[in-house]
Amino acid sequence: MVWRGSHAPQHGDFCIAEVPESGPAHLVEVLGADDRPEWDDSTVVSQFRLRVAFPAPAEAEARAFSEPGPRERRGRLDLRERLVFTIDPEDARDHDDALSVERLATHRWEVGIHIADVSHYVTPGSALDAEARERGTSAYLPGGVVPMLPEALSSDLCSLRPDRDRLTISVMVELDPGGRVHGFRFAESVIRSRHRLNYTEVQEALDRRRKLGNDVQAALETVRDLARGLRRRRRAAGALELEVPEVKAWVDANGDVIRIERRPHLESHELIEEFMLLANRCVGAEGARRRAGVLFRVHDPPLPAKLATLDQQLKTLGLPRPGDLSDPMRALQQLLAVPLDAPHRRLLHRMVLRSLSRARYDARDSGHFGLACREYSHFTSPIRRYPDLHNHARVREWIRGTPDGGWDPVEIEQLAARVTASEQTATDAEREAVRVKGLRYLQGRLGDHASGMIAGLVPRGLFVELDDVPVEGFVRVSDFDDQFVLDATGVRMVGRRSRRRFALGDPIDVVIARVDVPARECDFAVETPRRPRHRRHGRT
Repeated sequence: MVWRGSHAPQHGDFCIAEVPESGPAHLVEVLGADDRPEWDDSTVVSQFRLRVAFPAPAEAEARAFSEPGPRERRGRLDLRERLVFTIDPEDARDHDDALSVERLATHRWEVGIHIADVSHYVTPGSALDAEARERGTSAYLPGGVVPMLPEALSSDLCSLRPDRDRLTISVMVELDPGGRVHGFRFAESVIRSRHRLNYTEVQEALDRRRKLGNDVQAALETVRDLARGLRRRRRAAGALELEVPEVKAWVDANGDVIRIERRPHLESHELIEEFMLLANRCVGAEGARRRAGVLFRVHDPPLPAKLATLDQQLKTLGLPRPGDLSDPMRALQQLLAVPLDAPHRRLLHRMVLRSLSRARYDARDSGHFGLACREYSHFTSPIRRYPDLHNHARVREWIRGTPDGGWDPVEIEQLAARVTASEQTATDAEREAVRVKGLRYLQGRLGDHASGMIAGLVPRGLFVELDDVPVEGFVRVSDFDDQFVLDATGVRMVGRRSRRRFALGDPIDVVIARVDVPARECDFAVETPRRPRHRRHGRT
């Protein structure tokens, strides 16, 4: 479902209005009532000032396009006879990418990574381009998407729907089973997806628990094996394998929560990730060679002070610690590979993530620490990310042999800063929207007993994430007949009188005591202390 904005106000709704010194007030926005879950996304949209309505010129441009015909297909590489398929989440609202694979020789395959050719429709200087640049990215909320592009493009003409001719830019890569790249080329193409697959059914097919057609089954097993080779090479180069599960809130048409879950990370996810990373690296490498105004995705190495803090925190908690921090890439890679029980593995990976720098966009390639590579760009999601759309226009220039032209480095740097900020705003909005639905879910469980794990500490108390649903609540230490002191590492607090200790990662039993959705607050009360789970100790 695409986000469609405000509704008419009703009695009890919160509204935003402009109130002049004289004359009537002007209604600006309806936020809805705090006891009606269908308004939750609307409140988050307003809080983060996300752009909902498209300007009339942009909508008109989007509606003017029609299904691609002979004129649009002319001069393109025709791949409609190939077995092409998409793999996405089961609730995907747009489909940017598709795959195909063909054998070239005994130990060589050509993988086609086909990306929706959004730049065919959204051209520089157009109203669509101006609005997409302003938005920077789509935001995915539990009840719908706030898209970067109008629905006529994002959910239809640019979405690689099955059994429809779709315009794409393809990265055709020659690979061997070891993950070695023997060459790649770009092409303006036209495809017709045969199958719309989701991650769960692909995983079941790969595990031989689901039967698919022989042709698609063989293709999936081939790309899985090639993806494994690519992954082995990335690991050998030092790439980090962070596992921070995505939290998904499922809601019905009225905004009521059906369930909240940590989405499992499957090999079917890794399969797609590897080929998207591969396509992004191919574009980045060619962009660096041509110096062609590409936006790079960069990730700076972590600051030594942050790594030292991480090491001290892990020592305090009795968790495995990194080794020689003079080589942070290898030290962190080995640390993340240490086997732990699921809760502590989740905790360790979160702590490592917090110690890392934040990835950003830049006109200059300074490398990507987490991926252990240079010349990396974003290219594979042009429906929902403006940097990818920007880079598509560059790839089209390379394919057609048109001059790259001169690029104003100041202009590109300003664009990089703008889309980086837009990305962070959308990420914060998505997390807040899931948080709201989590609180809605706990409203129906007031007084319930639950188990959880301490996920954070501040001088006033501790944050607890429940085991059965990934929702956090707060325990105030003022509720105890004691004075608690947070230690210098910020991961453990101790009562002065009772010597009772709370540490990051400790299991804890709580009662859901109070939920205030508008204030975004949830309080837990602590039950009788539990014995901590057994931890692995030592250094890696």
